Amino acid sequence: MSLLGTVKNPGLKKELFQFTQGIEVDAQLCKQEIQVQKAWLESLVKISLVTKENASKLSAALDEALALMISGQFPWRVEDEDIHMNLERFITEKLGELGKQLHLGRSRNDLIATTLRLFVRDNLDVIGKDLVFVIDALCDKAESTAEIIVPGSTHLQHAQPVRFGHILAAHGWGLLRDLGKIQEASKLAMLAMPLGSAALAGTTLTIDLSELAARLGFSSPPQNSYDAVGDRDFMMLAMEAFASTAMHLSRLSEDFIFWSSTPVGLLRLPKNWSTGSSIMPNKRNPDVPELIRGKASHIMGAVANGYLLLKGLPTSYDSDLHELKSVYLRSQAELQKCLHVLVPFIQEVEINADRAGQLLASGHLLATEIANHLTAQGVSFREAYGQTAALVEAAESAGVSVEKLSAEKSKSIAPNLNPTWLATLNFKNTVEFRHQAGGTSLARTREGIANLRAKVLVFG
Repeated sequence: MSLLGTVKNPGLKKELFQFTQGIEVDAQLCKQEIQVQKAWLESLVKISLVTKENASKLSAALDEALALMISGQFPWRVEDEDIHMNLERFITEKLGELGKQLHLGRSRNDLIATTLRLFVRDNLDVIGKDLVFVIDALCDKAESTAEIIVPGSTHLQHAQPVRFGHILAAHGWGLLRDLGKIQEASKLAMLAMPLGSAALAGTTLTIDLSELAARLGFSSPPQNSYDAVGDRDFMMLAMEAFASTAMHLSRLSEDFIFWSSTPVGLLRLPKNWSTGSSIMPNKRNPDVPELIRGKASHIMGAVANGYLLLKGLPTSYDSDLHELKSVYLRSQAELQKCLHVLVPFIQEVEINADRAGQLLASGHLLATEIANHLTAQGVSFREAYGQTAALVEAAESAGVSVEKLSAEKSKSIAPNLNPTWLATLNFKNTVEFRHQAGGTSLARTREGIANLRAKVLVFG
């Protein structure tokens, strides 16, 4: 019979144990579980329900259990259902009746709710650090490519020239916002400690819950015991932060896939982080960004999975909440894989500067500059827009870029166009003219990258 077996609940069916146990998931929470167990034990000592001598024995047994769990040698039993009861059985087998004192005044409900909050907080710290490495890698690559000018796009159509480093930094700013979301999720996880809520109605022990909460790193003790044992909003907020991060990683990956495609050829895939075809020896495939793009769907889908699990649950604790742990763990694990592999991919990917120059010749990228120039000459913007569109049409008929249209033809369409100015029009001057905050001039691009690094340091 299991540790929880009674005449009322014999629990004799092996199939029932297999269906209800969550050991594979719970085992990953072992460090935080022991942390909470020890904190509760210390509180029992403070109110004289456990002697210091017995507490020392219990603490040593908890340490032994943790070491066995980490090494994979702990004697798990599915009939004990979860990590809490496996621990109690392990300690009781070692210390006899003394082991049965550990669960005094609490429930598995408030214990797992507290352990989960610490676990999620610790996960978010790791994810945040991994994300910082990705942003740092983007900043490094942005700095090294800041002087390379490429076609900027909207709707995947060439639009205006920008610095490649400026585009990479743009991805970094999106990921920086994700860092902020991760930080907010971490704060929510540690806002109120569930421990002391017991099963649902609160503990009867005279433990100083405010002191215990502070010791575990929480901002406050339980605010409502009924809510505390069933609240998993902190896990949902964490998965929302993961989903947002995955979305930004997917968009970055899509850019890498597009830039490295044969028709574009702007990037050379890193040999160490891409593979060839099984039949075509001439090919190299963007496996890393493609798989990140694919895994992003799982990470984003976890949010919907989580909300579907929670939406129909009555207030307080329900066994359905066990399932949310698996959803969270899969989401977190997939995101970490993506973050880990993306750093070396970014570090080793190369930009083809020659191809960048070739691409600039397609799409009349300097047309907006001509319209702005005409406006500066006193032409209304809409009239300047129309004249420039006519210039583009004439250039296409002549088979040249708009800025290379003959002076005579240009003057006939746009009388206010200054030929001296037109002779100085080029891609470098165009990006340098964007020297307002957030612009594409070299100084502003480097400034933006430096600002991004500085903000990342705050999270680091």
